Order: sequence, then structure tokens, then C-alpha cells
Amino acid sequence: MTDVREPSHDYRPINALPYWDTIGAFVTEAVTDTAAHSGRDVTSLYPAASAFVLWCWQSRGTPLQRPRIFRLVTVDEFIHLGMTRYARGSKATHRSTLSLMVEALNPAETVRGRRAIPRSAPTKPYTPSEIAALHSWAITQGTRRRQNDAIVLLALGLGAGLATRELLNVRVSDLDIRDDQIQVIVWESRPRVVPLLPAWQRPLRRLQNNLHTTGWLFRPGRTGVNPGQITDFLQRARTELDVRPSRMRTTWLLEHLLSDTPTHELLRISGLQNLAALDKVATFAPRTGQFNPSSRAR
Repeated sequence: MTDVREPSHDYRPINALPYWDTIGAFVTEAVTDTAAHSGRDVTSLYPAASAFVLWCWQSRGTPLQRPRIFRLVTVDEFIHLGMTRYARGSKATHRSTLSLMVEALNPAETVRGRRAIPRSAPTKPYTPSEIAALHSWAITQGTRRRQNDAIVLLALGLGAGLATRELLNVRVSDLDIRDDQIQVIVWESRPRVVPLLPAWQRPLRRLQNNLHTTGWLFRPGRTGVNPGQITDFLQRARTELDVRPSRMRTTWLLEHLLSDTPTHELLRISGLQNLAALDKVATFAPRTGQFNPSSRAR
């Protein structure tokens, strides 16, 4: 029998060590089962698991029971309340690891989350002519600043497929601009790195000299993030065009499907957890019935 006072795989939980007699076995079993379920190495799971379980048990007084500990809402609380001194990168890494553990150790939580989202008709993507109209709308805004904001809105929506809150949270420092590629680092809800589609590389590069090194990318100068900030921007534009991040995201997903982006890669860069959303988007592809992302999963 393993001595829980000595964590397996030579892991030494410095902060949790005084309490390891109490939480050690629970953490070790959770890490071992997650590794078996996901294929992840146990050493990559221990840091997040130990810090999270210690915080739940010590700060929240949560019993050491998987259904009570490994919940998505509890993970969010830990990231926001228990990691205040951590860098953003560490927060993103821990969130990703703990979300994986919730999926592996508390499947009922994942099922509940999916049931909470009602089935609905898929959002219709933009046609090429509609995209051209959106671009014309952006470059004809009344001021240079509004032109820049409109281009950023389209580039992050149509070029990176970001959802509304993800788009609003992107800072200039989250752009990885290289000679041959622009990548957007997403921190909100589903941390990931998204390569910008080629068609939106040049419009965003043109703005480089006008971007401050810090601050928000869309509508710089904001003091926070509120979904209404996009609505407010569009109301001031007084356009009859249907400008919606949700339609932009659907358009972006469809373009990747039509470009034969491997399904596992598209799930990764989109932040989607399963194929259901891709199946919906695929209904808009040409030759309906001959295109099925589920059959291409690998």
C-alpha cells in the first residue's frame, strides 16, 4: 500500500505537505484516475490538483468527495479567488487541467452542463457578398478610431472565430505577430491559441502602428468587459447590416470545415468540447449529406 505521506512519482507538494496526511490519498487517486482516462502524465496533473484540493478543503470547507470538489463552478471560484497572486498563464494552465479532471472524475457535472444548453437552430453563416459588405462598412466608419475598432471586430470574429466575451477580453499583448502568421492568445473561459485566417492577416497588420502596446484590442480605453460594449458600438454605427460575433464564429467554423482542417485541431482552436456544434455548422456546407465532421474525427 502506498504511503500517502509520500506522494507518488516523487511529487513534493510544498504548500500542501503539512496537510498531505489528510488530502494526499484523495489527490493521488484523482490524479491517477484522470491520467488513466485522458492519457496525460500524472506529473502534469499534480500541481493544479494539489493546490485546488487544498483550497477547497481548507478555504471552502468542502468535504473530500469527488462530486463536491470536482465541479466547474468550483474550479472557476478557485481560479478567481484562490489564484489571485498567480500570473495569467498559470491561471490558464490550471483551469485547463482542472477542467480535464472534472470531465474525467465527475461525468455527471459535464452532462448537467450540456443539458443546460437547449437545442436550437444553428446560426446562419455569412455569404461572401455579406462579408464584403461588412468589410466595406468597417473601412468607411466616420473616424480612424472607429475604422480600427470595426476592423478588429471583424478580424477577431471572422478571422479567429472568437465568441463575444472572448473578443472583448483580447488585449494587444495577446497578439503573437510573426512574419508569416498572426496568432491570438485567448484567456477567457476556454484558454487556447488561435491562428488568424489568412484573409484577415493583412487588415490586422495595417493597424500595428496604431495599436498601443497595452490595453484592449477592441475599443481601447475601456475600464472593463461588458457584452453590451459591442452592441453600443454597433448602435453608434447606425448600420442595417447584421453584425454579430455569433454569425462570424459560425462562418469561421464553416471555413475551417471546408478547408479540411483536422477535426481534433478545429476542436482545439475553437474551444469546443465535442462534435455536436460542428455537425450543426456542417449543415450549411455544399452537397448536404456528403459532409460529416463526425466521420472525419481523428
